[in-house]
Amino acid sequence: MESHAHGLWFVVVSLLAALLLSISPLSGDWAWARPDFVLLMLAYWLLALPERIGVFVSWLCGIVLDILQGVVLGQNAFALAVIAYIIQVSYQRLRMFSLRKQAAFISLLELFHILVDQWAQNINGVAQTHWLVFLPVLTTGLLWLFLRPIVGWFQRLFAVY
Repeated sequence: MESHAHGLWFVVVSLLAALLLSISPLSGDWAWARPDFVLLMLAYWLLALPERIGVFVSWLCGIVLDILQGVVLGQNAFALAVIAYIIQVSYQRLRMFSLRKQAAFISLLELFHILVDQWAQNINGVAQTHWLVFLPVLTTGLLWLFLRPIVGWFQRLFAVY
């Protein structure tokens, strides 16, 4: 039982840090460019620990993110659950991709997340129609190039398996 929970604290801390980074205040144009930290951390753990982190954990992170951001309840939960399903179905293939191909795939997943957000906000009459709303597609993909090796190093350091 103890070996199964070994390192789980690091997964929880990393997801909580991602949630906090997603609501930390940014000024001006930096707010438009904010990477999707929750998506990045969930994608990492879904690829690294597919048997322990899955659709339910992603949905739960999405609900917490909905509450923290004050958006329509279920908007992020739905998008992150679908993204988790996509990653779980294809994680063996995704693991074999180069880091750049993974970053491109993460960018496409972020585009899906943004489109779901825009759709939900449009239904409620509060959609943002500025083109800068798509800037996180680029920043999230670029951050994956740095985040994946760094979190991988921490995963090995804390023996999270």
